[in-house]
Amino acid sequence: MNILDWVDVGKVSAERDDLLSEYFFDNGVLKSVIESPSSFLVLGRKGAGKTAVFKHLSDNKNKFIGEDDMLIPLSFEDYNWNVHALLVDENKAQSLAYKQSWRFVILIECIKAFREWFIQHGKKVPEQLENANKLLEKLFDSPVPSISQLVGRKLLSLSGISLPKGGLDLEDGGLDSINVSGGNVSFDDVKKDRSLQQHLSENIENLIRYLDAVLTNIVSDCPNIYICFDRVDEAWDDVSYDSSKRVIAGLVSASDSITAQYNGLIRPIVFLREDIFDVLSINDANKLREDCGALLHWAKPSLANLMLRRINYYATSSGVDMVEDLDSMFDKKEMRQRTRPFNYLLKRTMMRPRDLISIMGKIIQTMREKADDPFADGKLTFEKLEAESIYSAEPGYSDWLKQEILDEWGVQKPVIVQLFNAIQNNASTNFTSDDLARELENLNIDANKSEVLSHIRFLFDNSIVGFKLGESKEWRFKCFYPAQGFLDSDEYRVHEGLVRALNLRENRDRD
Repeated sequence: MNILDWVDVGKVSAERDDLLSEYFFDNGVLKSVIESPSSFLVLGRKGAGKTAVFKHLSDNKNKFIGEDDMLIPLSFEDYNWNVHALLVDENKAQSLAYKQSWRFVILIECIKAFREWFIQHGKKVPEQLENANKLLEKLFDSPVPSISQLVGRKLLSLSGISLPKGGLDLEDGGLDSINVSGGNVSFDDVKKDRSLQQHLSENIENLIRYLDAVLTNIVSDCPNIYICFDRVDEAWDDVSYDSSKRVIAGLVSASDSITAQYNGLIRPIVFLREDIFDVLSINDANKLREDCGALLHWAKPSLANLMLRRINYYATSSGVDMVEDLDSMFDKKEMRQRTRPFNYLLKRTMMRPRDLISIMGKIIQTMREKADDPFADGKLTFEKLEAESIYSAEPGYSDWLKQEILDEWGVQKPVIVQLFNAIQNNASTNFTSDDLARELENLNIDANKSEVLSHIRFLFDNSIVGFKLGESKEWRFKCFYPAQGFLDSDEYRVHEGLVRALNLRENRDRD
């Protein structure tokens, strides 16, 4: 049977893959973060599979949390990030500046969800909870709007509403005394008027105190609730970089405090790119990473199993025998330098699912184009994947990998473009710190010795380059050896996956 009649690996992008739930492979990160009551962060590099994990948890909550526990998945594809800037408490540290606005929306989600839980289970809604929901309906609408609707014009309307500063007492008709006739207020109205901003901030603070008091009194009678945040980097671009840093730092700080305050009964879980977390202004960021986070890391066996899960979904759907290992899919057991096909592919990835899916997809596409060559005498058929097509697919994959890294770091580290240019101009897979300094100087970029070393450390931390371990012939790249720290070396080597995109010659060719 022609392997091209059935073989596929699915889509690179999890959010666009309708079949993800059919062949998702769980590497254990969800179990790790959910079983630790203090954990609320799932960190991973771009392409590590955070959105895939988020979708899998959303679609299969009973595999990971209790039957009665609640899960609220929030994905920020369409969200008014700018509103948070109007809720800032300027008297607080920058790392806490946006904390309260996130606390507010998280608490509202909890009020809505807990009330719905009592109703669905035929139980009487606690009076405090019912009153809180009535207040939110009076302030915003009935039913209480979704988070994407709330953080917009509806929230801004609070700047024109009078709430008692001494605290909210909704017993004995207190709700009727609240005046909500503030009228429509636009973003620009609040942005230009400091008094409206101050009024908005005071009302938010007042509501947070009230909602916190309600939840504190009822949470022990409610199921655990998990509020999951994905795609919080949607506004991560060179225009919104500074504001996005503060907004995301606020979400992390709010999630930390809520997790601690409610002893894990209310659990925000934030799926966040590791490179973004690293540049946030957060107190004790390293402590949060160690104590409150789970790193979405992949090893060779887990990546192989992930790929086999995908391939075998298409195999069984076509009535083909399941594939036992990836090497058996290729027509040659060994490639150049006696490397097995899967190892050859793995060395060109940064140990991320997206990389492996991309290169495998390009191999299959290369073979399809070869089979459909309009100038060939007849249509080719293949019993197995062609090892030779790996070499043909490499240039396109290498360009893709380079662009992935530029997308990952172009905003917070724009010098990445010049670093790639300097490495490309050096023209060799291997280089020294002096080589990099010279090429940066040729690009009119001033960099002293310590700055050059800092650039190389950044390149190493992101597996763009590796270094030789002592006098051995072993090269260490961070993606393959995560525990390896940076060592100043006499010579560095560019990652195999980037060699084609940067048009580099092997070092022996240069010599």
